[in-house]
Amino acid sequence: MNQRIKLFLIGLMSWFILFLGWQWWKSYPLVRWEPPLSPQNRSEKIDSILHQSLLTYRIPGIVLGVVENEKLTILKSVGFADLTSKDSLTVNTPFPLASISKLVTALTASAYFQEHGISLQTSIPEVLPREKKLSTADWEGISLRDLLDHTSGLKDLRNWKQVLIKTEQKQLRQLLSQLPKPDRNLKKPHYADLNYDLLGYILESHSGKPFSELAQEYLLKPAGMTSSTFNSSLDPVAHTTLKGYEPTFLWKRLEEKKTKFERYPSPSSGLISTGADLGNALIHFSRWEMGMLFSNLENLSQGRIKPSGFQEIELGGY
Repeated sequence: MNQRIKLFLIGLMSWFILFLGWQWWKSYPLVRWEPPLSPQNRSEKIDSILHQSLLTYRIPGIVLGVVENEKLTILKSVGFADLTSKDSLTVNTPFPLASISKLVTALTASAYFQEHGISLQTSIPEVLPREKKLSTADWEGISLRDLLDHTSGLKDLRNWKQVLIKTEQKQLRQLLSQLPKPDRNLKKPHYADLNYDLLGYILESHSGKPFSELAQEYLLKPAGMTSSTFNSSLDPVAHTTLKGYEPTFLWKRLEEKKTKFERYPSPSSGLISTGADLGNALIHFSRWEMGMLFSNLENLSQGRIKPSGFQEIELGGY
């Protein structure tokens, strides 16, 4: 074998061994809890499932809430919020909800537009104030519902383009300066965070209030989610002590994964909440016609199987 090829293979093997050693050194063992050997009652059986799930799905912790007959009957947590300090994960630990934030943004938009007599079929240029208008030629016929349904033709910016945007330009109120033109040839739904970030921008612009304040007023406080808020910075560390983790490349271990929000606040993915707050929200969903969310859900669905902004799930009749 050619000497150069041998040296290359030796170097490659050495690099791979160093990589595996480095990954082991900076990672953590899977979280193991000792559940009851023979669970007898319902609570012990649930604990057993949760403890096993930590290993099966290779995650550091879980929060579980169960609503029955419009009451929160189970709310518990297992695992850790930080594997270095071994801080326990609790039902009051704040954590980013990622794309579940879109549900809150959709319901906030529904409540706000209903109150102001604005149909979800209204085109986007009609809703924005004159000084913040979008090009009618580019946005004609694209409605608020198109944003909710991901049918606007918007596509998220590629990662390398996001890197070029300065931190101060990542404020929601600066969104129009980075907004691409919608692809009018894109007929099918195309999932993009920009749809919901633009929806939040429209709410801010039309109301003259910060989006986070609108979300508190129209949804979070009425739903009992008093510890929840949208991000006010790009770094999740500013909002919670909880750290993110992911499985390692080869070892059955966990390594820390640091993330950043794309903008602040981020209507598409920036909601910070707790297990206790989500339990309160589930109670309102379970109340259906008697709950404070019903009119907003009806406005989002308008006779369709699922409300705009929601995934294809079965929830209280939808």
